[in-house]
Amino acid sequence: MRWGKTAVTVGLAGALLAPAAGISVAAPGASGPVAAPASVRSAAAVSCRLLDFIGYYCGYHLSNTRADPGNSGAKVQEIQALLIFKGFSVGSSGVDGQFGPATESAVRRFQSSRGITSDGIVGATTWHYLRTPGL
Repeated sequence: MRWGKTAVTVGLAGALLAPAAGISVAAPGASGPVAAPASVRSAAAVSCRLLDFIGYYCGYHLSNTRADPGNSGAKVQEIQALLIFKGFSVGSSGVDGQFGPATESAVRRFQSSRGITSDGIVGATTWHYLRTPGL
Protein backbone atom coordinates (compact mmCIF):
# COMPACT_ATOMS: atom_id res chain seq x y z
CA MET A 1 0.00 0.00 0.00
CA ARG A 2 1.31 3.45 -0.88
CA TRP A 3 0.79 6.29 1.56
CA GLY A 4 -0.40 9.43 -0.18
CA LYS A 5 -0.02 12.94 1.06
CA THR A 6 -2.65 13.94 3.59
CA ALA A 7 -3.18 17.43 4.95
CA VAL A 8 -4.26 17.71 8.58
CA THR A 9 -4.92 20.91 10.48
CA VAL A 10 -5.09 21.43 14.22
CA GLY A 11 -7.19 24.56 14.68
CA LEU A 12 -8.32 26.98 17.36
CA ALA A 13 -11.46 26.96 19.49
CA GLY A 14 -14.35 28.30 17.46
CA ALA A 15 -12.60 27.38 14.25
CA LEU A 16 -12.90 23.62 14.52
CA LEU A 17 -12.88 21.97 11.16
CA ALA A 18 -13.71 18.41 12.23
CA PRO A 19 -16.99 17.33 13.82
CA ALA A 20 -15.50 14.82 16.26
CA ALA A 21 -13.88 15.78 19.54
CA GLY A 22 -10.29 14.72 20.04
CA ILE A 23 -7.74 13.76 17.48
CA SER A 24 -8.34 11.43 14.61
CA VAL A 25 -5.89 10.25 12.01
CA ALA A 26 -6.79 10.34 8.34
CA ALA A 27 -6.55 7.08 6.42
CA PRO A 28 -3.97 6.77 3.66
CA GLY A 29 -5.04 8.71 0.61
CA ALA A 30 -7.76 10.56 2.54
CA SER A 31 -7.64 14.22 3.28
CA GLY A 32 -9.45 16.57 5.57
CA PRO A 33 -8.82 18.74 8.60
CA VAL A 34 -8.51 17.32 12.09
CA ALA A 35 -8.85 19.29 15.33
CA ALA A 36 -6.98 18.85 18.59
CA PRO A 37 -8.76 18.84 21.95
CA ALA A 38 -9.36 22.30 23.41
CA SER A 39 -6.87 21.58 26.20
CA VAL A 40 -3.91 21.42 23.79
CA ARG A 41 -4.64 24.21 21.34
CA SER A 42 -2.26 27.14 21.29
CA ALA A 43 -2.45 30.65 19.91
CA ALA A 44 -1.24 29.48 16.49
CA ALA A 45 -2.79 26.75 14.37
CA VAL A 46 -0.68 23.68 13.65
CA SER A 47 -0.91 22.10 10.23
CA CYS A 48 0.67 18.69 9.56
CA ARG A 49 0.55 16.43 6.53
CA LEU A 50 1.49 12.85 5.82
CA LEU A 51 4.47 12.46 3.47
CA ASP A 52 5.74 9.31 1.78
CA PHE A 53 8.75 7.85 3.62
CA ILE A 54 8.68 10.61 6.26
CA GLY A 55 5.37 10.28 8.09
CA TYR A 56 3.74 13.32 9.63
CA TYR A 57 5.47 16.59 8.74
CA CYS A 58 4.39 19.97 10.07
CA GLY A 59 6.50 22.18 7.80
CA TYR A 60 9.44 23.03 10.05
CA HIS A 61 12.08 20.26 9.86
CA LEU A 62 12.34 17.05 7.83
CA SER A 63 15.13 15.15 9.59
CA ASN A 64 14.84 13.13 12.78
CA THR A 65 18.01 14.22 14.57
CA ARG A 66 18.28 14.13 18.36
CA ALA A 67 16.88 17.06 20.33
CA ASP A 68 17.54 17.85 24.00
CA PRO A 69 16.25 20.44 26.45
CA GLY A 70 18.01 23.72 25.70
CA ASN A 71 17.94 23.23 21.91
CA SER A 72 16.14 25.75 19.74
CA GLY A 73 15.16 26.28 16.13
CA ALA A 74 13.20 24.57 13.37
CA LYS A 75 13.82 21.05 14.73
CA VAL A 76 12.22 22.02 18.05
CA GLN A 77 9.33 23.73 16.24
CA GLU A 78 8.67 20.47 14.37
CA ILE A 79 8.68 18.53 17.65
CA GLN A 80 6.34 21.03 19.30
CA ALA A 81 3.94 20.97 16.34
CA LEU A 82 3.93 17.16 16.27
CA LEU A 83 3.29 17.03 20.03
CA ILE A 84 0.33 19.41 19.66
CA PHE A 85 -0.89 17.38 16.69
CA LYS A 86 -0.71 14.21 18.81
CA GLY A 87 -2.64 15.91 21.63
CA PHE A 88 0.06 17.11 24.04
CA SER A 89 0.23 20.74 25.14
CA VAL A 90 3.67 22.36 24.91
CA GLY A 91 2.67 25.28 27.12
CA SER A 92 1.22 28.72 26.57
CA SER A 93 3.95 29.76 24.14
CA GLY A 94 2.89 27.09 21.66
CA VAL A 95 5.30 26.46 18.78
CA ASP A 96 8.09 28.86 19.72
CA GLY A 97 11.17 26.79 18.83
CA GLN A 98 12.50 26.73 22.41
CA PHE A 99 13.02 23.30 24.04
CA GLY A 100 12.25 24.53 27.54
CA PRO A 101 10.59 22.95 30.58
CA ALA A 102 7.07 22.91 29.04
CA THR A 103 8.28 21.14 25.89
CA GLU A 104 10.37 18.69 27.93
CA SER A 105 7.31 17.92 30.06
CA ALA A 106 5.20 17.35 26.93
CA VAL A 107 7.88 15.03 25.51
CA ARG A 108 8.00 13.05 28.77
CA ARG A 109 4.18 12.75 28.86
CA PHE A 110 4.14 11.65 25.23
CA GLN A 111 6.89 9.07 25.82
CA SER A 112 5.13 7.67 28.90
CA SER A 113 1.83 7.42 27.04
CA ARG A 114 3.51 5.34 24.32
CA GLY A 115 5.39 3.04 26.73
CA ILE A 116 8.83 4.22 25.66
CA THR A 117 11.65 5.49 27.88
CA SER A 118 10.53 8.79 29.39
CA ASP A 119 13.78 10.75 29.34
CA GLY A 120 12.59 14.04 27.81
CA ILE A 121 14.99 13.61 24.88
CA VAL A 122 13.70 13.26 21.33
CA GLY A 123 15.85 10.53 19.80
CA ALA A 124 15.15 7.98 17.06
CA THR A 125 12.40 6.10 18.91
CA THR A 126 10.50 9.22 19.95
CA TRP A 127 10.75 10.64 16.42
CA HIS A 128 9.35 7.36 15.09
CA TYR A 129 6.35 7.58 17.41
CA LEU A 130 5.79 11.27 16.62
CA ARG A 131 5.94 10.81 12.85
CA THR A 132 4.10 7.49 12.45
CA PRO A 133 0.31 7.47 11.97
CA GLY A 134 -1.56 5.46 14.59
CA LEU A 135 1.24 5.43 17.18
